[in-house]
Amino acid sequence: MSKSVKSSVRLVCAVVYAAAVQLARKYRPRVVLYYHGVDKASVDGFRKQIAYLAEECRVVKPGDISRLSSDKDKTIVALTFDDAYTNLLDNALPILKEYRMPAAIFVPTGHIGQRPGWAMAPDCPEKDEFVMNEQQIVSLDREGFEILSHTISHLRLTELNDKDLELELKDSKRHLEHILGHEVSAVSYPHGSYDARVYRATQRAGYQLGFTTYPNIVDNCADELRIGRFEVSPRDSMVVFKLKANGAYQANRCLINLKRLLVHRNHWK
Repeated sequence: MSKSVKSSVRLVCAVVYAAAVQLARKYRPRVVLYYHGVDKASVDGFRKQIAYLAEECRVVKPGDISRLSSDKDKTIVALTFDDAYTNLLDNALPILKEYRMPAAIFVPTGHIGQRPGWAMAPDCPEKDEFVMNEQQIVSLDREGFEILSHTISHLRLTELNDKDLELELKDSKRHLEHILGHEVSAVSYPHGSYDARVYRATQRAGYQLGFTTYPNIVDNCADELRIGRFEVSPRDSMVVFKLKANGAYQANRCLINLKRLLVHRNHWK
């Protein structure tokens, strides 16, 4: 299935889901969105998205969203940025400050001040970017943005042995706490890669919150180490962005689960 067809199927599912759920829902959902970078070419799109959130939603710190009660009138949204790319400094953060909007930035500590050391698609806008340096990270922390862990090496945690898994989680936390001078309580799992073993290691490392890439609203989250998020891009159309920001893309869990089922079935043939 081509990328455009997949996008169309996801959009249709989200529209149907939004129409059906809106009729039955008494309270608006709590939703966590995640971006990666914001390049110069997509600043206008990003501004429109943030303006919409400022007008139509209640935006809160990601560290607080799991503790808040749902609102009858407005969707509660938290903004997160994986990978701590430097293009956020010029293209995203001034807009967030203008709208007085909180956000969290997840830092892969082994790449601070360096180019990303993980594989990216040739057409990825961030393939030539740098990860923020320590001074930039500290400055953002002092300005009120949440600086959180994205492990050390940006590896798939489920593929690591026990020793390396513990290292990725514990040492990234310690490194950031040393830089910032205060506790770091949350981690974003690189590539959304986590399982029961990763979950237990995250607990042992002392994290209070864990953010996945599974499209799930916070209201349906079983616990705080598996908080779902919806991937957004400044290049998303406003129709798509509004659906994501209001949790409608949760409908795509069915597609993900179906894919997992088919892969599992084929594996055992």
